Amino acid sequence: MVEPDRSCTVSVTSSPLHIAAAAATDMDSRSTQSNIGCGTKTQPWMLEAPAGQRINISLLDFTAAARLTSQHLTRSTSHAITSSSSSSGSCVDEKHQYGYIIDKSSVNKKNVSVCHARSNRQTHVYLSMSNTAQLVLSSDAGANFLLRIAGIL
Repeated sequence: MVEPDRSCTVSVTSSPLHIAAAAATDMDSRSTQSNIGCGTKTQPWMLEAPAGQRINISLLDFTAAARLTSQHLTRSTSHAITSSSSSSGSCVDEKHQYGYIIDKSSVNKKNVSVCHARSNRQTHVYLSMSNTAQLVLSSDAGANFLLRIAGIL
């Protein structure tokens, strides 16, 4: 587990690391200082793998089952949560977005949303184009998730 009081630069290896939802901010969301700390827009997590490796990011969403249960979803309901983590770059709406990944090394400097994972507890989110990426997390107090980060060849 990566601790938020450390440097915001994370060395990614083949052994997975986890960044918790609470690591985005340790402060009260009403505080004027809530926009500082690792994982914020002003100070994103800087993910760095060794040269030649790429960064694989997966979402472990512990709020998925609770949200589905509270919605009393059936196959035919129109209220089903349709967003999922993908490389499409956007969620259905902002309340389902846990954050986003910035990949400046890709041709189009891609931003990829980290979205609520529907019913899957674990979902692949993104594979970087190079050995660096940035991660910004939302400060939604109701979110309960981990991001699994690992370097791959």
